[in-house]
Amino acid sequence: MNSFQRFGKHLIIPPKTAATVHLLSFATWFGTVVYTTFVAGITMFKNLPRRTFGTLQSKLFPLYFQLCTAMIGVQVLTLTAMPDIISKASELSLAVSFIATLINLLYLEPSSTRVMFDRYSLEDDGKRESDEYKSLAKSFGMFHGMSSLANLIALCGGIVHGVRMASMLVV
Repeated sequence: MNSFQRFGKHLIIPPKTAATVHLLSFATWFGTVVYTTFVAGITMFKNLPRRTFGTLQSKLFPLYFQLCTAMIGVQVLTLTAMPDIISKASELSLAVSFIATLINLLYLEPSSTRVMFDRYSLEDDGKRESDEYKSLAKSFGMFHGMSSLANLIALCGGIVHGVRMASMLVV
């Protein structure tokens, strides 16, 4: 018996209810990630002025990562009530997705946003050619890159878990 199964004994919902909640939380999370990453984000980037895009993302991303973290958490909790679905692949993929998303929520997104607004302030002061601005631009690129990578790692975890769930549909 693994750690998820031991914890699952304390989850007081029937397996079919847990499966329904699990599937709905997976669909909400996975759909949100795919849409935000590959449709909305790219469309906004291509069609909005840079500062408008950045300001909008600074409002959307905290909510995005909160929703994603919550939905993965629900999946972890409901997985414990479904012994037929539990596998090392599901446990590991959800754990990786949860950790990557939590890091984005608590560290990478806030850091990226703070640096972005610091850059905007220097631009307003006419210091775009300063060493401080160049340093902030480098920091922003690093935080943004790590955030994007963590988001894609979480998405890969979702694909692994989705494939595992789909394999359970074949009887």
